Amino acid sequence: MLDAVRAAREALATEHVIQPRKRGESEAMRVLLAARQGAVHASTAAINQLKALIISARDDLRAELRRLSRPAQVTHCAGLLDCSALSTEHRMTIRALRSTAQRIRHLQVEARELERELLQLVHEHGPGLLELLGIGAITATEILVSWSHPGRFRCEAAFASFAGVAPIPASSGLTNKQRQPSSRPRQ
Repeated sequence: MLDAVRAAREALATEHVIQPRKRGESEAMRVLLAARQGAVHASTAAINQLKALIISARDDLRAELRRLSRPAQVTHCAGLLDCSALSTEHRMTIRALRSTAQRIRHLQVEARELERELLQLVHEHGPGLLELLGIGAITATEILVSWSHPGRFRCEAAFASFAGVAPIPASSGLTNKQRQPSSRPRQ
């Protein structure tokens, strides 16, 4: 305990200079990757919202939409038209479905455009990565961004696991078996 206190005091007493992130290509890839990830997460949330709207829609509309695949649902809902002869509830449900579907389409287009830009940057700064089996634009970008920040990973195995290319899952050495309580008294 004394060693821990001494180490903490020593760490607090020394001045730590913060190192800024490297600028340039790596930072460009990092911000594009973050923007794409945000678009993908927002698209997933919008898809979940669309499914919830379909479940709560009127029976006739729900029956019409449930038989379609997800991409077909998005396309169909994006093209729904208002009809003044319908009840307010039905019109607003159609409005919500259309708005949500259009948001999904926009976010998916945005994610694809960002991925194309990432692919272009990877072609410029790490073209050999894309020739490897199973490495696409996103994984290659993750590798290039992560590798350019020294000290982020302790070893190559941690880096490979992060990049999703580790052949064996990382383990602490502990087994997954739960220890069963014994009915025998311990000695």
